[in-house]
Amino acid sequence: MSPSANFTISDFPHKVLNPIATNTIAPSYTSLLLAQRQLSANASAIPSLNGGGAHGHMALTLTAAVYAKLSDVPFVIPVAPPADPEPGTTQPQITKNNRLHKRAVAIHSLYVAVNNALRRQLLDAVPRVYVRDLEHPQFVYSHVTCLDLLDHLWRNFGTISASDLKKNIQSMYTPWNPADPIETIFHRLTDAIAYSTAGRDPISEAAAVRAGYDILEHSGLFPRACETWRTALPDMHTLADLRTLFKVADTDRKRTVTTGALGYANALSAPSSAPPFDCVRHPQSPLLCSLCVAFLYRHHRENILLDPWLQQ
Repeated sequence: MSPSANFTISDFPHKVLNPIATNTIAPSYTSLLLAQRQLSANASAIPSLNGGGAHGHMALTLTAAVYAKLSDVPFVIPVAPPADPEPGTTQPQITKNNRLHKRAVAIHSLYVAVNNALRRQLLDAVPRVYVRDLEHPQFVYSHVTCLDLLDHLWRNFGTISASDLKKNIQSMYTPWNPADPIETIFHRLTDAIAYSTAGRDPISEAAAVRAGYDILEHSGLFPRACETWRTALPDMHTLADLRTLFKVADTDRKRTVTTGALGYANALSAPSSAPPFDCVRHPQSPLLCSLCVAFLYRHHRENILLDPWLQQ
């Protein structure tokens, strides 16, 4: 299938970029990272067999070194073909040359069209004062690529300061609103780790885990899960274990609240050997088994025979 330059902004997943800056607020690492992601997603949405064929035109938003981490095949910037195809001495050769020329024109035209669209999106998202150094007195910005603009913004405004790193640490302790998905806690922790790594002052996983547990404990919603966590072995205090344990506990909390709202307040007091969650889904997690034991002990204080899945 031959490429075509007949694409529109509607082909981009992000029709408009989030604002990168304002006249009073300069670009930041966070705003640039979001713009980088949106532009890269847009570029990759336009197919190309170049550079391995799996990442579309993403090379328009990434340096060659970064693109090399995505693909073993380098993206070769298309060169504008001559205005006319090469002449041929036979009709089959002429037909072949015409076909190759038409394809080369289409590939180059699409590359230029995508770059122009990405550049326009980027310029629309940032006040000119922050990219004025690249402006040509006659050609304005037509001579620069989207990647040129990104490189300029990253070099001049993408630095993470000591103050930024301090705020990043504080962000890990932001109280959780139980109305929000519990995943927001863990996303915030992983984002904080990534941010600190970019700022060359990485937060350890242990520090992130302590912050996450502190938020969950202070919510007051997971006393049994917190007890299970506190009594677990230190080598089980990983971010993955924290996430697994408290996601299951949160699911049980929501089910309990829903059951109560439907008028089944006595449902949990009914004898049952079934755990409040599907522990079978996490057969390798000792933390979950401990939580199951706590549940069963609470609701079956007399002698009970644990189910086979709990005895394993």
